[in-house]
Amino acid sequence: MKLLKKNLLKATVLALGISALALPATINGNEAKAADLQYGLTSIGNSIVTVKDNSAELYNALGQPINQKLSENSSWKTNLENTISNGNYFGVGKNEYLKASDVNFLMNEGASKYGQISSTPYDGVVITNLSGATVYDAAGKASTKILPAGSAWKVGTQNNLPSGTYFQIGANEYVKGNDVRVYQETLVYPIKEDITLRSGSPITLYDKNGQVLNNKTLSPDSSWYSDEFADIGHVGYYRVANNEYVCIVDVQA
Repeated sequence: MKLLKKNLLKATVLALGISALALPATINGNEAKAADLQYGLTSIGNSIVTVKDNSAELYNALGQPINQKLSENSSWKTNLENTISNGNYFGVGKNEYLKASDVNFLMNEGASKYGQISSTPYDGVVITNLSGATVYDAAGKASTKILPAGSAWKVGTQNNLPSGTYFQIGANEYVKGNDVRVYQETLVYPIKEDITLRSGSPITLYDKNGQVLNNKTLSPDSSWYSDEFADIGHVGYYRVANNEYVCIVDVQA
């Protein structure tokens, strides 16, 4: 795999000052846990968010207000989306996020009379609301249709409305962002490389879905053989053992 590819995946994480411990928890839909609260960060490329008619509160990565606001109609670069239990947020600075419902999101833009509809970087969603997910139309009007918890659905576009972010799962059918977990398919590249881990604190280990392996770390400055490089949510990971990965930001260049 080309070095450029790895550098781009690493740059995505570093661009907004995200630490290794706050890396994506985006996972394969078949292994989603409905009780999870923190779904994690996902790269969304080079995008723009514009604050709507009123000033917008800034939040940290946990969705907590930080007592700062951005002015109405101001535009901000973003390359990370954070999906947590109370909705979707876009990163605009180091541990600074705007709520999706407070902005218009522009990637491959396409406005509708209801909201800002754009292409989504995700492959699908998994229903995490234990009561199931209500299906809405493009205007955000609820239908009587409920999708069962744990079911997985491919998505087309995403729609930002004042009531939140919605993902399209059918013709004029959408699910609300805080009822689902978004996921991207993992891309795997076979490699044969010796890697050396960074200095400092112990190195966090992740599984094949980018989930932190609790109570398992590696020693800083240690060297490991890797036979696989995985792109999980557009963040790079090296495999160092069966279902054990280290993030690219923890590997010395």
